[in-house]
Amino acid sequence: MKKAIYTILIILLMGAATTYYYVFVYSKNNHRDVQSETAIIISTDSLVAAYEISDSIANTKFLNKALEIKGSIAEKDTNAVGQITLLLGDTDPFKKRVSVTLNTKLPIVQKIGDTVIVKGKCTGSLTDVVITEAIIK
Repeated sequence: MKKAIYTILIILLMGAATTYYYVFVYSKNNHRDVQSETAIIISTDSLVAAYEISDSIANTKFLNKALEIKGSIAEKDTNAVGQITLLLGDTDPFKKRVSVTLNTKLPIVQKIGDTVIVKGKCTGSLTDVVITEAIIK
């Protein structure tokens, strides 16, 4: 009986160690660098229009790909972990826009209404088209 308990305990500890290694070591060292990838260049209006026509077709073109998006800042904010978020596109809150989460926590000098070019990874569409891991070019 003790042998079975020790065996189960060892298997659980090995599983915990493997999970820890994958989450905190392996994935950190093998993280995808979107900024070094060749990006699809598109405007905010074109990206939003593609997702409004068909999410599935737009996802085949843009999902998990590096995008370089040009648009005007409609809103600026900071998320729960301190990263800067931008909404690009129309200032009307009822229209679909592009939500961009920047990699940096440093304040940006651009203000609402300025046109910016951001490069990041498209993660699909919720109420807005979502771009993560972005930088301002």
